[in-house]
Amino acid sequence: MQVTKRKIVATSILAILILFLVAGLIGVRDIADTLRTASPVLIALSIPVYLISWPLRGIRYQQILAQLGHQGRLDFLVGCISLSQSANVILPARIGDVVRAYLLKKMKNIPLTTGFSSLAVERIFDILAITMIGGFAVLGLQELLLDQWITNVITIAGLAILAVFGLLVMFLKLRTTIGGVAARFIREIAVVSTNPRAFAIVFTGSLSVWLFDILTCFVILSAFSGTTSLSTVPIVFLAIAVGNLTKIVPITPGAIGTYELALTAIFSLGGIDPAIGFAAAVLDHAVKNSVTLILGSVYLSRFGLSWSQLMDRSE
Repeated sequence: MQVTKRKIVATSILAILILFLVAGLIGVRDIADTLRTASPVLIALSIPVYLISWPLRGIRYQQILAQLGHQGRLDFLVGCISLSQSANVILPARIGDVVRAYLLKKMKNIPLTTGFSSLAVERIFDILAITMIGGFAVLGLQELLLDQWITNVITIAGLAILAVFGLLVMFLKLRTTIGGVAARFIREIAVVSTNPRAFAIVFTGSLSVWLFDILTCFVILSAFSGTTSLSTVPIVFLAIAVGNLTKIVPITPGAIGTYELALTAIFSLGGIDPAIGFAAAVLDHAVKNSVTLILGSVYLSRFGLSWSQLMDRSE
């Protein structure tokens, strides 16, 4: 656990430094003044909006497991997801993903291989949905001169997804020559990802999850008077897409700092004042992480577990 603690401290310091650097460049006083103007009612409204995405996450994961021959109650699966996501908010490098596989094995006797492969499927479809959302947002913002790094992020993610699906199809053709645990892991991913019906179900679920994630951000941005209109919609879509694609390389716990930086940059390109953009990004991430941690704590108690047990399993 010592190594994990050092990583937590180091990456947490990095997250704080990024936030302070961005805040310093924009102006701490301007940000503070901006935060005072936010509508508490709309900030509060963003919480139930974001909560809607959680049963959708559970339904999607339920469908993924069903394709692999395993059943799970929606309530239990939402708990597993919230606990693993809570661990990811605290721990670097998405180490919390191990928690979900551990819970499925401990409480439902689902093999660890299936736990990890089902989670991999979820991640693949998350990236696919986010990349498509980002791509359509770019098309809707053709009048803006977007920085090259933005289109690069979307393009690289799109090419990576195409490569993954291509490799999965190739694996299915060559599976008779490959064996072992690794083969089972890849085969389970391929079973869901390359089956047309399963693909449609999981992809639709992923789009639903991310649309409510985007709506949450839009509501929070609307808390700052005069910042939102129909023209702002593609900006929010692009900001959430790019912000979450940066999480693929998780250099800080829960992508704290990098997420806010990405959203602020995209908002600024859309003509939103940097102070408002940064304040909205911080509030958006704070609401989402707080809801995640609260849900995680509730389910931790219901499952009769402790954070120390989960942290030990995440090493």
